[in-house]
Amino acid sequence: MAVHVDLSRCIGCLACEVACQRLHGRSSIDVEVVAESVSVPMLCSHCEKAPCVMACYTGALAAEEGRVTYDLQKCTGCGLCLAACPFGAIQDGAVIHKCSLCLDRGSSPACVRTCPTPALVEGEEAAAEIFRRRAARDMARAWERRG
Repeated sequence: MAVHVDLSRCIGCLACEVACQRLHGRSSIDVEVVAESVSVPMLCSHCEKAPCVMACYTGALAAEEGRVTYDLQKCTGCGLCLAACPFGAIQDGAVIHKCSLCLDRGSSPACVRTCPTPALVEGEEAAAEIFRRRAARDMARAWERRG
């Protein structure tokens, strides 16, 4: 259970950030502009063996049912999870803030529902489709170069 990103479709419109902020009061997704034409939505990948969970000594972060959950009551704001996250997807403040996949809302994530292209997709089947499209695109480019 995670949101996957198809970078070839992201247009950097920031609709995902706005949708998340409207729903949760602050955004758990951050669209980074890497080059003039490349935008990368950064959000929690809900890692299978999450380094942030291993770094959290209070148990505020936990791996449950294929996602990383957090309990704000247990968070001390120490910042160890921020340092451990390989994606920079945990935001700090007095306590942590990260993507919850909108599971508390009982629907698919707001960022996925809002994305107009759709660069953000939910689930493993959707992720597999992204990888298939990328492989087909790479193969077509390789054949063009052989030309």
